[in-house]
Amino acid sequence: MKKAKIILFVIVVFFCTAKALTSEKDTVKFSLKEVVISALRYPERVLEVPLSVSFIDGKNLIGYRGVSIDEPLQRVPGVLCQSRSGSADIRITVRGFGSRGAGDRSNSGTVRGVKFLLDGIPQTEPDGRTSLDFFDISFVENIEIIRSNASSLWGNSAGSVISFSTVPSENNPSAYFSKSVGSWGLDKNVLKLRTKLGNDGVIFLNSSYLTFDGWRANSKAERLLFSFGAKSVFGEKRFTGQVDYFPTILQLNVNLTRNRFNIPGALTNAIFDTLPNAANPVYLMNKERRDNRLAQVGISLTHNFNEKNSIYAQGFLTSKYLQRSERGTYRDFTRYFLGSTIHYQNHFTINSFSNIIITGFDQTLQDGAILFYNLDSNANRSNVLRTDKKEGASTFGVFFQDEIIYKNISILFGGRYDRVVYSVQDFLKFTNSDEKVFEKFTPKAGLTFRIIDNFSIFGNIGGGIEVPAGNETDPAPGEDTVYQLNPLLNPIFSTTYEFGIKSYFQFKSAIKDIEFEASGFYIDTKNELIPYREGRFYFSAGKTNRMGIELFLKAKIVQDIVINTSFTYLIGKFKDYKVDSSYYDKAKAGVYADFKDNFIPGVPKYYYFASLIIPFYLNFEFSINGISKYFCDDANRIEVPSYNIFNLRIWYDKIYIDSKLNLSLAFSLNNISNKKYVASAFVNPIYEKGTNLPYFIEPGLPRNYLFTISFKF
Repeated sequence: MKKAKIILFVIVVFFCTAKALTSEKDTVKFSLKEVVISALRYPERVLEVPLSVSFIDGKNLIGYRGVSIDEPLQRVPGVLCQSRSGSADIRITVRGFGSRGAGDRSNSGTVRGVKFLLDGIPQTEPDGRTSLDFFDISFVENIEIIRSNASSLWGNSAGSVISFSTVPSENNPSAYFSKSVGSWGLDKNVLKLRTKLGNDGVIFLNSSYLTFDGWRANSKAERLLFSFGAKSVFGEKRFTGQVDYFPTILQLNVNLTRNRFNIPGALTNAIFDTLPNAANPVYLMNKERRDNRLAQVGISLTHNFNEKNSIYAQGFLTSKYLQRSERGTYRDFTRYFLGSTIHYQNHFTINSFSNIIITGFDQTLQDGAILFYNLDSNANRSNVLRTDKKEGASTFGVFFQDEIIYKNISILFGGRYDRVVYSVQDFLKFTNSDEKVFEKFTPKAGLTFRIIDNFSIFGNIGGGIEVPAGNETDPAPGEDTVYQLNPLLNPIFSTTYEFGIKSYFQFKSAIKDIEFEASGFYIDTKNELIPYREGRFYFSAGKTNRMGIELFLKAKIVQDIVINTSFTYLIGKFKDYKVDSSYYDKAKAGVYADFKDNFIPGVPKYYYFASLIIPFYLNFEFSINGISKYFCDDANRIEVPSYNIFNLRIWYDKIYIDSKLNLSLAFSLNNISNKKYVASAFVNPIYEKGTNLPYFIEPGLPRNYLFTISFKF
């Protein structure tokens, strides 16, 4: 109750401050910030959405390393991004969702608990895992982040929704090329082209090639990414009193990639203290690595019957060929991933009432063959086949949402039914297949009250579902000869309660504008998944809860200096969790470990970001980000230390060679103080034989630089 009072106090203070601002009519300009997001399946202004939402403009991403997507996201409250080896493999959690995704098999190259979209195409697989192979911040037009639980619209593993858009907002012909070079052989080349398709459509092509020698042993990375898109409109643009629209919009997206990266693994404290750039000895011996080759095509059609009624249809197909060395075996995965969605929207107005209804369904399917081989003496595939099986997962969801708007009040309610089916057949060990079904209805209700156009209060309550990912369903040792799918695991069910404020003000003073958001939330969860032995098998915790506060402030002051800050305070604890110790140690049969009131591993108490941008001839950004200490095991015996990292970014983008050619330069220096720190940690790690020291530390990058030159025509 004490923490709940603190949350309420913070919100009331900012509410009173905003009310005071409204009385200063001589200095404040009331203009609603027209940031419109589409991650709710239909366009809506951020200040009207009864959820915690963040928006990142792709124009502000110059000078980043761009090896992965962590750099812009670490500026968002509630979102914790940690680089695991300085390459594409990162850890992302939002309000604790996905926190178990830290370890070996639990998160190498994938993210859990968060739904990812790329140009509207779902990238999250039916079992809730997301590989980031198709994502490159160099292609980004904007990023939308719904930090509130969005399962009522997006289904399984939607504790948060992160939507990337690469479709150009302009269609005038242009060409862009950039080259970046940095520490440890980092070399990235980006080419972007676009031109008109008809009068109002656009056709574009993006490509990038990146190589990185790696700063730790066995951490080399290489990625080739190609994307092609076309957006065409049909019919004349129609102008109405409410919405301007084209009758029909057709969009095509094609993505191709080959992403190869090695995995250095976790270290003990003793190795970290003396040789932080070393690799885990087992990982080094087996040359643990990923080689992902993927191709994706997606097509969507929006048809507006009139200004009140529209229908949206989408289909996509992804082909995957994945090879890896993992835990003493060489693994071949051949998978296809396909899906479709159709939803209908009706928007009508009667006097002062406006109503938006959306209803539809999604379905996805992933299936394919899995072959495991022994490693040969060079850690390559031998001729000895160990596993021959197929794994399939499918989802089907039906959803509806209704938003009623009356003057300055918006009421939203809806729900979604999901059915997730897993099927496994091992052709070597079992003669029959195994199947497991997860089902759940998740409701949602929200309220937004706009006190003035620039200031709104919002609240919501809603459910969430997250089923165990495919490789989290393996039975515990000793039971894997009986079951193919762990019979002890159930879906994660969560209920989120949230309250917050949003505001945007412009001033005729030294402070030019302020954008502010504060959110308080409480998340009650049942059957939270907990990894053991680096994710070799999982248990379900009976009950957990997470309570926190998120703050965001962006201000522009004199000389266009920009202050940008975000802060997250989060407490996550087990409320009911007993583990039968015999599942991981047969000598402990009949012994139970009770972790009630322990902190959830992998969840820091706070993390933050702050930056100061000074546009003085060149643009200078000084920033700092950090996290508190936290535990990485259920018993709360292994503590991960806190860190604070200072960074510098300098860029100049106003060098005009002639009227058509623009040259930009950027330089960044990260971890200026060359701090030695733990960037990420394995959850419930294994221990070194003999010393009994845990392998849990993934060291952070030392001081590193990046220089970028780009040309735009």
